[in-house]
Amino acid sequence: MKRAWLTMNSSDKWGALHGLVPLLFLCVVIPYWSHVKNGWGNLGLRMQTLWERMFDTIGDDQFNLYVYGLNGWTFVLYWSIGLAFLLAETCARPKWLLRYKVQPKVIVDQKRLYSFFVMLPFSIVSHYILEYQGTLPPIRELPTFQRFLVVFFILISTQEVVGYYTHRLFHHRLIYKWTHKLHHQWTAPIALSAYYNRPLDHLIVNLMPATIGLPLTNAHFFTSWLWLTWATLRTLSDHSGYHVLSFPSPRRRDFHHLKFTECYGVWGPLDYLHGTETLFRASKSSSKTN
Repeated sequence: MKRAWLTMNSSDKWGALHGLVPLLFLCVVIPYWSHVKNGWGNLGLRMQTLWERMFDTIGDDQFNLYVYGLNGWTFVLYWSIGLAFLLAETCARPKWLLRYKVQPKVIVDQKRLYSFFVMLPFSIVSHYILEYQGTLPPIRELPTFQRFLVVFFILISTQEVVGYYTHRLFHHRLIYKWTHKLHHQWTAPIALSAYYNRPLDHLIVNLMPATIGLPLTNAHFFTSWLWLTWATLRTLSDHSGYHVLSFPSPRRRDFHHLKFTECYGVWGPLDYLHGTETLFRASKSSSKTN
């Protein structure tokens, strides 16, 4: 076991450590659930106070918060993190980050970078359509911890199911050329290439899987904000080519962009069920053997 750990590269070690987080969480939380509930209750009271103070300052108009607030936040998050990855990629700085690069020999095609800015107006409009529902929980009252966990689990599940089947649909030979092929011009993706799509592709394959669960669960603003933050960072991580954020390794997404016909899902259970990760698993086994 010790020898196997020593022979792993930095990215694989990072992934192995992060893979233990859910297990550790369950081992700690389940035996001491009553203490966790009490602790969360105390924390929740403090969070509720700060939450109300924030809205006393900025206002609690739901339309402005859901449409402009969430859009503004995800917009800034996507472009700030994406541009930071781009700067690291083009300048090869900082040096320590290169240790976590999944494809260390890949060079970015800078001629293709200008086209990202074409997607900005559409991104704002499509977020408006999907996120603002008009009938939402009271914004000043935070959801309970249990409801937050249940809704988050449903959001992850709907993203996986809707994301897998819409993604695979857009790889169908009858529509691939006119839709998703543009995204696959990046055979070795970078963070900002996550939204490098045609408008219809971006709406159905990117935005719908991540947002469709929000109206289905009548998600609270707090839950929506955390979920969209998590989903945005996840897609940036998946396409970045670097395993530095607290998410699974981007090797799955890199392999999808390399082979096109495997690894359609976000997490992988549907790829396993439908047999669309066999080459990926074989490549992982081969790399470990070598």
